[in-house]
Amino acid sequence: ITPGMDQPKNDNDNDNPIVLREENRRRRRKMRANTTRTMQYYSLEQLAIEFVLPTRNKLNNVHEKLSLEVAGNYTVEQLKAKVWVKAGGMSVCPDFYQKLSPDQFRLMYQKKGQWYEIYDKHQVIQTLDCINYWKTLQRNNGKIHLAQKTKTSKESLQLQNDLNYLIGYDVTDVSNVHDDELEFTRRKLITPQLNEVASRDPRLYSMDPWIISKSLPEYLLNKICNNNIFIVIHRGTTSLTIKVSIDETPQSILKNFFKKVANKKGLLEISENHNEEHFVLRVCGREDYIVGNNPIKDFHWVRNCLKNGEEIHFVLDVPPDPAMDEVQKEEWPLVDDCTGVTGSHQQLTLEGRDHDKVFTISLWDCDRKFRVKIIGIDIPVLPRNTELTVFVEASILHGQQVLAQQRTLTKAFTEEVLWNVWLEFDIKVKDLPRGARLNLQVYCGKAPVQSMKSTFQSQDDNAWDTKSKNHMLYYVNLLVIDHRSLLRQGEYVLHMWKIPDKGEEQGTIEADKLTSATNPDKQNSMAICILLDRYNYPITLPRSCQSQDAELERVGHEMHSQLRKQFEEIISTDPLNPLSTEDKELLWHFRHECMRQPKAYPKFLSSVKWGQQDVVLKTQQLLDKQEMWNSSPLDVGLAMQLLDCRFSDERVRALAVEKLETLDNSEVLRYLLQLVQVK
Repeated sequence: ITPGMDQPKNDNDNDNPIVLREENRRRRRKMRANTTRTMQYYSLEQLAIEFVLPTRNKLNNVHEKLSLEVAGNYTVEQLKAKVWVKAGGMSVCPDFYQKLSPDQFRLMYQKKGQWYEIYDKHQVIQTLDCINYWKTLQRNNGKIHLAQKTKTSKESLQLQNDLNYLIGYDVTDVSNVHDDELEFTRRKLITPQLNEVASRDPRLYSMDPWIISKSLPEYLLNKICNNNIFIVIHRGTTSLTIKVSIDETPQSILKNFFKKVANKKGLLEISENHNEEHFVLRVCGREDYIVGNNPIKDFHWVRNCLKNGEEIHFVLDVPPDPAMDEVQKEEWPLVDDCTGVTGSHQQLTLEGRDHDKVFTISLWDCDRKFRVKIIGIDIPVLPRNTELTVFVEASILHGQQVLAQQRTLTKAFTEEVLWNVWLEFDIKVKDLPRGARLNLQVYCGKAPVQSMKSTFQSQDDNAWDTKSKNHMLYYVNLLVIDHRSLLRQGEYVLHMWKIPDKGEEQGTIEADKLTSATNPDKQNSMAICILLDRYNYPITLPRSCQSQDAELERVGHEMHSQLRKQFEEIISTDPLNPLSTEDKELLWHFRHECMRQPKAYPKFLSSVKWGQQDVVLKTQQLLDKQEMWNSSPLDVGLAMQLLDCRFSDERVRALAVEKLETLDNSEVLRYLLQLVQVK
């Protein structure tokens, strides 16, 4: 795997594709690697696909069709481009394909009567869900339709503008977040959304009763006489007090109520044709409905009244129209069930594989150090003090753990500062974990006092005065591995965030420094240009690895009484108390014991060296064994610790989310402030 260098690209590079063979190694070093945009794949597997084109035959007004043998390791983007070129050459309307581009069209296929879009342009054809579907049906060839994208409606544009206003910047601007993760996620959520809408009860959803799942506390039971309570039901200017059992359901209460007022419907302004099926109970003065199959003792408002010793007042009301909550039809079609090219390490590894069948490479095969080229920075307005020097500090972070760090030389602070220097980190590409961020910070300091002799030296040779005070001015983050599990490659221009001045609000600066979004104010913000290595192929982080290690089968090391005491002391310390190196080594040594005690999870996970691939794999294998965690009682404080910004691993955060999903609405409200602050 050869990273791209700085030399200008030779026009003949595409004629000599880089291959991973011993005899070509010397020649390969002299060549610049292709970018991901010009990648070529070679595969022995050819897939027969029939494409239904958007143009029609002038004689019979039927859509034109094109049959192609497609290499299985083409990307969707390459496939669309090839189809477009072929269609332009054989269509009766060639001008159509010259005026429009393939990006203006969707690739659609039908599955079980439902239309799906092949959405991910980086996905490899072999991994598409439709290919597996056609193979299951034993079809010799599949059929894909090219459909023109519809124009976004005014309602959708207005909704997006409202969301952008509330968030503070345009979240659909790819230059702010460097990829289409937002739209990609929204598209993937359409299918579960439709399933949820199809399975929900429209009547209950329109009223959304507030239910508490926990049993009635003892102190509230003591306030109830003979398991009965009194409620007051209002209708117009008339009210009626009735005694009900706390175990009765709202429907049962309404049924008994209508029996009592059978001869008084006119007084209550109720039509003779109406009965309990046409009404619901609503809390007086609130949009809080008492409906469903739960006993009345489980409703939040009833418990609140019992707690405060207040009377329970309801209104006999007509239920809201469920049609008001109907979900508008999405303008987007459903997306392909498969999400991308990622697979297991065994599927992606180069070991023992013919290079002709390589379409993507496992990150764990990249045994070279990660590096970044700092090209330079540009700022619209210089600080008032012109006698300043500046340098860039680059770090690889996982959560708040620094995995590696480098910095440039100092230069005079001008409107444009150029370094054009590669910073090589002491971490290999294969050791980069999911969630790792490239953190870039611009520091400034006063220019060091120079002697008469040193003033004639070049600024590039300046010596850094380690005693001078440096001040961080700007920062920005870039996720090293994107949402498709692909290693980022190529050039990026990142607009940086400014550190607040002393007189400005700085309360959330530490949390703000974790964001991977860039500054949307491009006109007035500092910009930094960087270059990441380019490779011949996309580099993907595998989803799993079949380990031959018997790590999980071992019970673990025996813990002596003295070590047990030290172990318990570490676990019981305050969550904010930093762990010493000795503490981390002890926790990792007895990691199996940690997994048997859920309260030890935060401390143990803080001891993990997230910059070492083998350590991360062992940790994830341990986390897959969730019996103790799943069987342990819910500890909200413990789960919230796992959502702390210290932990970026998605499996760790998933453990916390699965626990918190058991909370009901009333319990979630207690921790809502903390949950919305989760990074």
